[in-house]
Amino acid sequence: MTSTQDKQRIALVSGDPELLTLAKGAIKSGETQELVTLEKSIAEASGAIRQIECDLLILDIDSAKVEDFEHLQKIKRMVAAKCPILVVTSNFSPAAARILMKIRVNDFLVKPLATSDLVRAVNNALKQPGEDAQVEPQFLAFMPASGGVGSTVMALESAQILNKYGRKLGRTTCVVDLNFQHGSCAEYLDIEPRFDIREIENAPERLDRQLLDVMLSRHASGLSVIAAPGQPAEMRSFKAALVVRLLDLVSAYFDYVVIDLPRIWFPWTQTVILGSNRLFIIADMTVPSIRHARRLMNAVDDKAGSQADRYYLINRVDRRASASGLNWSDVEHALGEKLAGGIPNNYQLVRQAVDRGVTLEDIEQGNNVTSELQRIILADANTDAETTEVSGLFSRGLSIFRKAG
Repeated sequence: MTSTQDKQRIALVSGDPELLTLAKGAIKSGETQELVTLEKSIAEASGAIRQIECDLLILDIDSAKVEDFEHLQKIKRMVAAKCPILVVTSNFSPAAARILMKIRVNDFLVKPLATSDLVRAVNNALKQPGEDAQVEPQFLAFMPASGGVGSTVMALESAQILNKYGRKLGRTTCVVDLNFQHGSCAEYLDIEPRFDIREIENAPERLDRQLLDVMLSRHASGLSVIAAPGQPAEMRSFKAALVVRLLDLVSAYFDYVVIDLPRIWFPWTQTVILGSNRLFIIADMTVPSIRHARRLMNAVDDKAGSQADRYYLINRVDRRASASGLNWSDVEHALGEKLAGGIPNNYQLVRQAVDRGVTLEDIEQGNNVTSELQRIILADANTDAETTEVSGLFSRGLSIFRKAG
């Protein structure tokens, strides 16, 4: 069954139009992968499967039908160990799970599917022996407590840190600017914002891998960015389904997703917070900003409860005693254990990097802003790098995005 071509050949057997459409959008035929579809039921396709050369076989079955399991067992014996099998099933039950384990399929998914479910299951099934399984994506969200606190800079520099770290592990990073009206991520990186909301606003399901590739902006550092052209004269919200679809699709192809949230609380803000592994509330070292940060944290607590891991991150910190009306010890006392840390005030460095559209490290290697932010962002990096298991935190975030969709 194994394909002799250089590209990985994936065969899907299904009579479900929704699954076929999802797969065609999720698995982009190109230089590395090719999708072949048999638009038939597993019973109708049994004979044709023997003639297919592929590296992965995806079979759509109805677990309420005994005959579907019989056909699955015959196909499993036919392909033996030459080709992994991924089963997609409806009408799932514990009894069906036991049968699938007994037949020893490589993996199974339950309808309805999210794009990220299918993409990651496919990639894991295609891994060569000895390769690590694909880890679940990690979502980091940054939200300003007040205006002008540098939240976008914190998000972008954190993304650059993850991008540099992840490249050593073969992982990818994407920034999603959810400030659709007044976002600055593209401007700060001096790249063209290409995410055309009008193209998919009324039909979020149209957003697939091909369209996502068209709407991605890419920075010279290798960082990918989703950013929409600014609309300063418009002030309107967008359907939660659009945001959920976007984040689900991005998470299918990127390991680290950094979200730059607007200060305004939209109907979809709670969903993003609940689906994030870590939320950083950004404030600067002024009394009003600290007060805003505490009020925002209380709002997050009310809306998200204990499901969201959230922290304060204080920008433009001066730790000199009596340097201003507010000392660092005052900040620590006011914010308590949820204080992740403080980023040194290095205004000239940040301004130069933003004006040139480059990273802080491009201006000054080992600078104090990047060093402190790296300590905070990569606090759990060693654990993350050593495990391939899906943590409860990761699975929680993805399930919330999927349920919301």
